[in-house]
Amino acid sequence: MKNRDSKIHTIVTGYQHGFLSRREALRALGAVGLVAGAAPLLDFAALADEAGKQAGPGGIPLARPDKPVTLPLNGTPIKSGLAQESGDLQLFNYQDYVDPKVLESFGEKYNCKVVLTTFDSMDEAITRLASGTVKVDVTNISPDRVAQAVAGKLLKPINHDYIPNLPKNIWKSLQSPYYDQGSQYTVPYTTYSSGIGWRNDKMTDDLYKMDNPWSIFWKAEKYKGYVGILDDTRESLGMAMRYKGVTDVNTEDPAIIDAALADLKATIPICSPKINITGYQSIPDGSCFLHQEWSGDMLSCAFFYMPEGSDKSILQYWTPPKEKRTVQNDCWAVLEKSERPVLAHLFLNHLIDEEVATGNFLDFNGYQPPQVNLDTDKLIADGTIPAGLKMCILKESDFDAASSQYGALTQNGQKLWQNVYAEFNSGG
Repeated sequence: MKNRDSKIHTIVTGYQHGFLSRREALRALGAVGLVAGAAPLLDFAALADEAGKQAGPGGIPLARPDKPVTLPLNGTPIKSGLAQESGDLQLFNYQDYVDPKVLESFGEKYNCKVVLTTFDSMDEAITRLASGTVKVDVTNISPDRVAQAVAGKLLKPINHDYIPNLPKNIWKSLQSPYYDQGSQYTVPYTTYSSGIGWRNDKMTDDLYKMDNPWSIFWKAEKYKGYVGILDDTRESLGMAMRYKGVTDVNTEDPAIIDAALADLKATIPICSPKINITGYQSIPDGSCFLHQEWSGDMLSCAFFYMPEGSDKSILQYWTPPKEKRTVQNDCWAVLEKSERPVLAHLFLNHLIDEEVATGNFLDFNGYQPPQVNLDTDKLIADGTIPAGLKMCILKESDFDAASSQYGALTQNGQKLWQNVYAEFNSGG
């Protein structure tokens, strides 16, 4: 079993957290907005999906795959052809979400050190950036927070001349993503879907044959105590909505959200679900048989956490057909107050280098990069990806205008989702 904790970062400062803690970034934007020096979030009544009806942070439209948004420019990108600055690159990221070898190879290539400051949630990251309590050059950021960071003037527009790997290596659909048309501020990092992971040696139910596999969480009496639901506002409530056939996972309708809460609470006496984001560990060690999961975490089970010599064919993953599937991606951005913006641009380009991105995926985090030359069919054929996890793999077409993705909400909508989720997570 690969022990990620034995990997040493070049320099690590800030908060510590377990593997893939970035998953917490998918939690709702939170009741808090940007703090001092940033634009306030706007306050609107909660309705249905507000994209195209109401604005989000700083008056920026709420972006959706079928309603892409071109973000306003905060100043101008740096000039082309500038020399690399001297000194260390200051990186802001989740603990254990980028391979230390990637940081080391960048440092060796550009004769610098990479100083990693960590955060535990995207709420924390945005708050610390906006308050000025952390000074960094590059940050990991989730798509639903990009507009908020732009509204708060936290991000610097990027100059694509320094990032040739973007058009060279990245899926075309993510070269100009719906949340940042023209990639004015971001480059994509990883992709994943939402679904269900399980062990077929511990479960008698075959989810692939069920008319509605989401319903397994409401039929799991015989697996009581060995079931997990993601500790994530949008994902858990979104799963309950999918169970009942709701297609709009960005709704702000209180009736739909309350119904999802009632359905989630109904699972408690049925299967006593554990609410966590550690299925990548508990499924391999046998303390969990069934878990709502992200595709990247299931691949991590196979790549890193299954006991040595164990049968990886017991691992299974289901996600809905494309028209009902929820997908996401993560991205990176340069900070407006970066003291080394050229070096920061070079780091973004390094992350999406074909060899670097593939190694980061297969050797460290298990989350598929949107690389055009990544041969996932070969990875399945040679057994690197077990056959039971082939549904973990995503294609560029999964990120088209018809795709379903968790997007930004209005402030009131965000509060509604988080408050309702807190009632479920507290056992209420």
